[in-house]
Amino acid sequence: MWVCSTHMKEVLTRLDLPHIRKAPYKIKCSLCEKSASAKVYYTHQTYKATKNQYMNFQEKLS
Repeated sequence: MWVCSTHMKEVLTRLDLPHIRKAPYKIKCSLCEKSASAKVYYTHQTYKATKNQYMNFQEKLS
């Protein structure tokens, strides 16, 4: 999952022990259209979330 600095704290609080790597140039955040600052992932498999999956997750929490 690619995340921008705006979503970084939120993603880190929701995922258990993720790994973080600096994002390459011109990669977009998975949750918005801003430039991503990092890739958040697990060692066994990268989680690729879409905006729809994120919105569905947010609705379930409400």
